[in-house]
Amino acid sequence: SLNDVFSEEELYDWERRTKKLLSQNSKVDYFCEIKFDGLAVSLIYKKGKFIRGATRGDGFTGEDITQNLRTIKSIPLFLSGKDIDIPDYIEIRGEAVMSKKTLLKLNLRNEKEGKQVFANTRNATAGSLRQLDPKLSAERELDFFAYDIADLVFGLPSGSPTISEPKTHSEKHVYLQKLGFQVNKNEALCKNLKEILVFIKKFEKIRPNFPY
Repeated sequence: SLNDVFSEEELYDWERRTKKLLSQNSKVDYFCEIKFDGLAVSLIYKKGKFIRGATRGDGFTGEDITQNLRTIKSIPLFLSGKDIDIPDYIEIRGEAVMSKKTLLKLNLRNEKEGKQVFANTRNATAGSLRQLDPKLSAERELDFFAYDIADLVFGLPSGSPTISEPKTHSEKHVYLQKLGFQVNKNEALCKNLKEILVFIKKFEKIRPNFPY
């Protein structure tokens, strides 16, 4: 489950609870990445072509926002498949986001025109992707960062060699980049909690000037 921790002590408590669920000799690595505060979306590709995009909704049913997602330049309409085989079907999870700079411009313009002023980039992103006119969504200059693969299917004929699928979360990030997706570079594969804390402190230094 997604548990928030707010101190080093809570982080070590979390690890102790987690290791109780594993066998005694289990080797544990950690993958660190930053969490964007935007709108979580799922993208469906069939034979490398983007066919549908939806919000997360209640976890089972979301809103179809395909046409608006097509206006985001960092969402490929066709998968590139650099040095890998293109799957017959893949569902990609990621975050649609608006930069702080874009929000400032949008709010200044909306204020002059007597329109809605957004409280934060998350609300602005959600509002942009729920526009009925895709042209209005395109004007919002949204971005997209992929972070997970929910489903992956290769339609191989019988007897074909097995295609190596990503097994760990870090391998998924590498795979997503090869498919042509933007993945945030602030990530790290860590062997222990000390390395995780180094990652956290490193990001804390750049966070004030981070564009999102």
